[in-house]
Amino acid sequence: MSSNSKIVKIFTLPLQFPCGPNSSCCGPIGQSQDDIKELTESIKNLGVEVEIYDIMEEGFTRRFPNVANLLGSFGPGIVPILAIGDEIISIGTPTPEEAVQIVKEKL
Repeated sequence: MSSNSKIVKIFTLPLQFPCGPNSSCCGPIGQSQDDIKELTESIKNLGVEVEIYDIMEEGFTRRFPNVANLLGSFGPGIVPILAIGDEIISIGTPTPEEAVQIVKEKL
């Protein structure tokens, strides 16, 4: 598989407020639709295909055991998770620019 045909997988969690929107015990987890779109478009600009997966989807742990194991160890605060093939290349990437740099290094 050439680097141009590699698929970057982005594992996300829809934005949630586990303790309530105005709670002081914990902040929100996950990504908004706008955050996911911005991240996706930034990576697509590298000329690679991007697939988005919601970690809450039915059968997720069976389909992606390596990601499920990470989530079991560290919790949902580590999303978004980026992978190329079965290789996890980033967890909790905070900005699209950082994600692009990480993907560039792996291609």
